[in-house]
Amino acid sequence: MRLAASLSAAVAGVLTMALGGCASAPQAYGLQPATSRALSTRGTLAIPRPDAAPPLDSDLIVVRESGDRLSSLPGGQWAARLTHLVQNRMVQSFENAGLARSVRSDGAPADRKLALDIRRFDIEAPTREARVEISARLIAESSGRTVAAKIFSASEPVAEIAGAAPALALDRAFGQVSRQIVVWAAGGR
Repeated sequence: MRLAASLSAAVAGVLTMALGGCASAPQAYGLQPATSRALSTRGTLAIPRPDAAPPLDSDLIVVRESGDRLSSLPGGQWAARLTHLVQNRMVQSFENAGLARSVRSDGAPADRKLALDIRRFDIEAPTREARVEISARLIAESSGRTVAAKIFSASEPVAEIAGAAPALALDRAFGQVSRQIVVWAAGGR
């Protein structure tokens, strides 16, 4: 009887620790692919993983405090590294635009490459804005020459810098940017 009571107490302790750990685990957020229409694209388009400097090349939801001090959203993170999420959602955005046959993300040969550089993907605390800025370059695979380049940006208001609001605002801003990139890249500009 005493052994059963000890086992019960041990199991209860382990369950309490496990449940306590789950309660403090950060909430994971994702991004939605854009929905837009593009008439066509010239040839095939490779979309490699974007470039990003730390801390953007992580799963942190970055908060830019006053004085350019950086922190992360307490209790929240991206469901994967931001560069992986952006690559996957950009591919899906092109597919949603009716260009699934034209897009490559697996290293297969393509006519052009869409090189993306995530410059900003953060919450600006002093202004309570979600800001996304992505530099895009279309590169001819045969010559390695940049045929077009453009910087895309969007911002969305954030009601509070806590809970799901920052991630949702960043998702809305990313939706605007990804729609613009799809239309621009499909036009071959």
